[in-house]
Amino acid sequence: MKTTELMSRIIPALLSGTSRQPLQLNSTAIASAGTLAALSLAAQSLRFECPIAPDRFALEGSILDERRILPDALRKPMIWLLRNRRLTEDVELALAWNFSRLALRPHPFDLPRLGGFAKAYADELGPTAQAWAQREGSRASAASSHEFFRPEALDATNWSSGYPAQRVNFILQQRSEDAATALALLQSAWSNEDADMRVRLLQSLGIHLTPSDKPFLEELHKDRAPRVRDLAQRLLCRLPGATGTHPALAACLERIERSTSGFLRNRVTLKLQFPATVKEHQTKMWIRETFANVSCDELAKGLSLSEPQMIEAAQKDSNLLLAIALMATQDHQVSLLELVVKHLPDAWEALVQCGPVQLDGTSPKQRALWAEVLLRPYGATPPFSFAGWSWMHRALRGPVPPSLIAAVVRSSQWRETLQETKGPEWMELLAACCPASQRTALRGLLETIEPSQTITALALLDLTNGMERGRRDDGSER
Repeated sequence: MKTTELMSRIIPALLSGTSRQPLQLNSTAIASAGTLAALSLAAQSLRFECPIAPDRFALEGSILDERRILPDALRKPMIWLLRNRRLTEDVELALAWNFSRLALRPHPFDLPRLGGFAKAYADELGPTAQAWAQREGSRASAASSHEFFRPEALDATNWSSGYPAQRVNFILQQRSEDAATALALLQSAWSNEDADMRVRLLQSLGIHLTPSDKPFLEELHKDRAPRVRDLAQRLLCRLPGATGTHPALAACLERIERSTSGFLRNRVTLKLQFPATVKEHQTKMWIRETFANVSCDELAKGLSLSEPQMIEAAQKDSNLLLAIALMATQDHQVSLLELVVKHLPDAWEALVQCGPVQLDGTSPKQRALWAEVLLRPYGATPPFSFAGWSWMHRALRGPVPPSLIAAVVRSSQWRETLQETKGPEWMELLAACCPASQRTALRGLLETIEPSQTITALALLDLTNGMERGRRDDGSER
């Protein structure tokens, strides 16, 4: 019996069902063998038949993810915490930052079970989670043109294919090492970026601004995005010998009243005047918006003072001191912030009312020093402000200084207040903010409080300890 006859007469009947298409074996070479023999012969034919190769293949790029998978002992507690508890956002942020800081990643099988957490914090969870989140579609529009890299794997050849945050951090690092090379890399990818990305990349130039950036900044006067043109103009005005106008600086100087005092009228006093349309509850946000695009150096030069002299002249005006504190934070000038805090001891709480701060481009050590300067005036009595603690946690992208948790643990006032607090939010926030050196002490405090309010906080402390405690198979620390 020929294969073509078998394929045309017998196999179609077997596939569709002999009740619909009866086998016609009478005129075939296996008519005497019967139906079972025809079935066997058809199975053997299909077994040895070579399938037709497709014209094209859909290949998925391999994803290199050298992060260590979360230890098996922690997988169930992690899933329980993220799926069965109603968490504050600070708890999720603490877990995501732990994955990034410790170079960990969730088990691939757990990504669907982690659901929203894996999608929301995929950038912190590593390339495998990023690829999974993109396949799920939640990030397809934003990430379809990007590849997945470990931050340390980015170089001059592939940096433009990473995620936006990775690319900005790469340029910041390159600027600190070789400003000219970083500028050349940025220029090579500039025409392919959207307006939001151009603004972010241009902001990264401002941290390590050099005179060699001037030609590039002057070209941006023709940029199609007003935000880019305005930012380029402000950066140009910060260069030595700049002749252009700085609209943001001019707006600040218009609102600062200057006077002299003292026996010889040689003591300069500065006072910030608000527009008549700004209500009392709007003053902090107005300060942020007005001084956001001005540096301490620019304002001091505009006032014909040195930066320390400017702070001294503003010592009696808490609003102007707050504006200088904002600028010092933006400029990463911790020494200037320390001078401000001497005259504005509640700078931490005042900065909280101005909104979140970004400390991009600073090391964890620099962030910790910035936080310690703000905390120093409070001594042994930290403020009981949920918004303030959450603001500090997010600014640092990690634990607060150990001295802050130690002060909470030692304070009888804090202990009494926490025991009277209804709800687990404060306990969870303290656990999210807690550094390794204070976890045992904080656990002792939490164990004196109603268990229903501390179950999530204690679970977070255990998870964080477990993530840090593991060792590799070869015995080296993870």
